[in-house]
Amino acid sequence: MRRFITKLLPLLMLAVFFATTAAAASGKDQSSPPPQQQGKKWRIGYCESTRFVNYAEHLYALVRGLTALGWLQGTEQLPYTPGQEDTRAMWEWLASHNVGPYMEFAATAYYSYDGTNQHTQKRKTDEITRRLSQKKDIDLMIVMGTVAGKLVANDRHNVPVMVFSTSNAVAAGIVKTVDKSGRDHVWAHMYPNRFRRQIEVFHDTFAFKRLGMVYEDSPAGRALAALNDAEALARERKFKIIRLFVQDNQQDKDRFFNEMLAAHRKLAGEVDAMYMTIYPGSRKFAMLPALMEPFYAKKIPVFTQLKGEVQFGALMSVADADFMGIGLFGAEAIIAALKNGSTRNLPQRYESTPYIVLNLEAARKIGYRPPFDILLVADRIYRTIDRP
Repeated sequence: MRRFITKLLPLLMLAVFFATTAAAASGKDQSSPPPQQQGKKWRIGYCESTRFVNYAEHLYALVRGLTALGWLQGTEQLPYTPGQEDTRAMWEWLASHNVGPYMEFAATAYYSYDGTNQHTQKRKTDEITRRLSQKKDIDLMIVMGTVAGKLVANDRHNVPVMVFSTSNAVAAGIVKTVDKSGRDHVWAHMYPNRFRRQIEVFHDTFAFKRLGMVYEDSPAGRALAALNDAEALARERKFKIIRLFVQDNQQDKDRFFNEMLAAHRKLAGEVDAMYMTIYPGSRKFAMLPALMEPFYAKKIPVFTQLKGEVQFGALMSVADADFMGIGLFGAEAIIAALKNGSTRNLPQRYESTPYIVLNLEAARKIGYRPPFDILLVADRIYRTIDRP
């Protein structure tokens, strides 16, 4: 268990270091509002890959960050509840309220790729691109997720696109490097090695030999699953990844549940640990208690990329402490993009403090007694498995 503690201490130190240096690098005068554009407010648009709890949390944090820096006012009543997926209500509130003299959230500039197929995605992307390149009534786009980031951050327009909540924007081809985007109108928050460190902590704790993973077998699915990180660590530590594929963002949720359950039942007979990956389009929370049963029956520990899944039955996660630091960092980047007119040299790296989450009922179900070391460092301990 000492390895568990020593693995987390560098994470804490790195988080503080990158938070401090990123804030310094992003500019000393970000809190001062810019001159208004000939008496007009800066107009902001929004696009997301799908409905997803992380996107709502990111948007809320960005609004709080912009408010803290003096760029927004009167946002205290923004409708947000921790754990919600919906961002449209938040956007409609922002668009319908006077949030100060510097920025406005365009009511008609809310876009989502939720539930879209490839043909519909292309049509929507063309619609967004025409608006940005021809109508030119949007000064900056806030974008959530890998799919939306890849589609909106194209070179057919020059409106700044600020991308958040991606697994790896470099691997996805959204930006060129971790620290700076290398593109004049595209920026992405980077948290390199976040998922690699998750798996390191998981392996330090359980020393598994066969790790189960389920993800969509597509470029976006592999990126969301942090497959490159998992495979690299598997080679280094000599464990094997046993994988199965399930399509994300299915319209038929019953079919999705049945496919996931079948995959979990199969893996439960073949692995000694399970790493649950992100499926943002498929609303897994309500399904989790049932999806965990095959692993409980075989006494298999389940680690998850998403901390919210621990509340509903996964054993453990190491995730971001909260989104407020990311929100302030992202707000500074947005301000710098509006002021400077270019995103090319803006810092992108921000690593937040790790947040350890543990579920004691899930531990009891698999016969695992968490050592005192883990109980000591855990930030959130659930004593029971909640049912959504």
